[in-house]
Amino acid sequence: MRRTFVGFAVVVGLSVCGTRTMAADSGALIKPGEKAPTFSLPALGGSREVLRVWCGDTLLKPYANDVKHTVIVNFWATYCKPCQKEIPQIGAFLKKHEGEPVKAFFVSIDKEGVDKVGPFVKDKGYDVTVLLDTYARTAKRYGVKSVPALFVIAPDGSVFYSASGYDESTNLTEKLEGIYAAIKAGEAPASGEVEVAGDQVAVEESSDSAPPAAAELTPKERWQAVIRVECGEKPADVAEDMGIDITDLRTWSKQLKQAAVKLWAE
Repeated sequence: MRRTFVGFAVVVGLSVCGTRTMAADSGALIKPGEKAPTFSLPALGGSREVLRVWCGDTLLKPYANDVKHTVIVNFWATYCKPCQKEIPQIGAFLKKHEGEPVKAFFVSIDKEGVDKVGPFVKDKGYDVTVLLDTYARTAKRYGVKSVPALFVIAPDGSVFYSASGYDESTNLTEKLEGIYAAIKAGEAPASGEVEVAGDQVAVEESSDSAPPAAAELTPKERWQAVIRVECGEKPADVAEDMGIDITDLRTWSKQLKQAAVKLWAE
């Protein structure tokens, strides 16, 4: 019975697709004009969001979305006080432009994941799309070493604006209005440098922050990785996102397909 259930799942699955506040420092943050690294991250609600579905030279899933969006990516953490001031201002901007081709992802780097982030978001009343970057792999690809870190990505997938730190003297909602207007007008980024201002909090480091080795992934996690590839994501992106070797991913895909074919033949 268990073998039959697992085989059925394969067929169905393949057919559906220490804290401190410090002065702001841009560090190695991605600069305006550079290509925004793609990512695929789980959302707090259980779904998964992929950047290339919303912006880039070619949209990943045009059957789900065929309009290129301006995408705001905000890296934050529950232990970051400046972040708690920044998030509502971005939310106000989003509310004003509801229904327009604008998307925002609030990427939490809390290593505790949903257990900590879920209750925190509910308590704060944040009505935004929160993604979980538990091992801070995506944050590292964006050069994030402290939060908040803000990126505005143009519809073509390039970074139009990047900033480190929260500046209380600046109205972020109004600033985003100007950035969005410039993008819609087809203007080039006003600066090729990262904007640095205000306070930010260093990303927490821990000895257990490394992603699990391939051998430690559960069968369900391996299956989900294969499904992501079958649904159109690049194997290299999935492997990097999950911290596994791409050869392992290809092996799992082959094994699952063989199991599906065997079940079908029976």
